[in-house]
Amino acid sequence: MTDLHPTFAAIIKRDRSEECRALPGQTLTASHCLTFETPDGTHLVQLDTTGTMPIPATGETTVLHDQPVTVLSAETAYTRTEDGRPTLYTQVVVDVVA
Repeated sequence: MTDLHPTFAAIIKRDRSEECRALPGQTLTASHCLTFETPDGTHLVQLDTTGTMPIPATGETTVLHDQPVTVLSAETAYTRTEDGRPTLYTQVVVDVVA
């Protein structure tokens, strides 16, 4: 077996640490924060939920408050809170439909 890249080793170490573990018998529900921005970084919408939401694909047309927009990019970060709850942060950059 080859040695893991230090980045992968750090991910495994953090995920196995006590700070990323649920207590015995505890059920944790994921939370998801999805933000939409324009190409220049102007904030449009932020959606926070318990559970996860679909992540729009690049090139897809979606609708924000009755307005169609095209997804230019989507980036999601996955982590855990101190109590072990899975948390997702997604940043979506959108533009007007051409």
